Amino acid sequence: MSLFEDIKELGGGKAHANVWWRNQMFWALEGADGPIPTTAITFKYNAKFGEKMRFWDKYPMVYVFGEDTHHFWGSNVHYLQPAARRIGFSLESPPQTIHKYLRSQILSPVYKIPEAEWDDIGYLPTEEWISTINGVNIPLPSNIVYKNYL
Repeated sequence: MSLFEDIKELGGGKAHANVWWRNQMFWALEGADGPIPTTAITFKYNAKFGEKMRFWDKYPMVYVFGEDTHHFWGSNVHYLQPAARRIGFSLESPPQTIHKYLRSQILSPVYKIPEAEWDDIGYLPTEEWISTINGVNIPLPSNIVYKNYL
């Protein structure tokens, strides 16, 4: 079984908040040495320039394209509807998924997502959308983001 199937079974068919799904995923994944091109990772993030964006993801799930000393960039599959997220784990990712991340803004360990999990791990509702207005981070429900923006 995949990690998604294991966590889904653990949930017992009940509704759970995104934080529950995210905690289960973080607990099950191994730490990564950092963002390495052509690997997938997830982590907690604080967008330094969040006010310049309509919204941003506090818990990105990123297929890494490249990196340097202070940044890395890649496809955050959360910018796709869950059923379409598999395509985000590739160099052919849709443009709306591509983002740059400051290493200094990562607030948690970095967790590696094994390639064997890419087919369905995107179904886990681990995203947390934020809109930053006047320095205040305001959570946005996923259904609002997907309906109006993605």
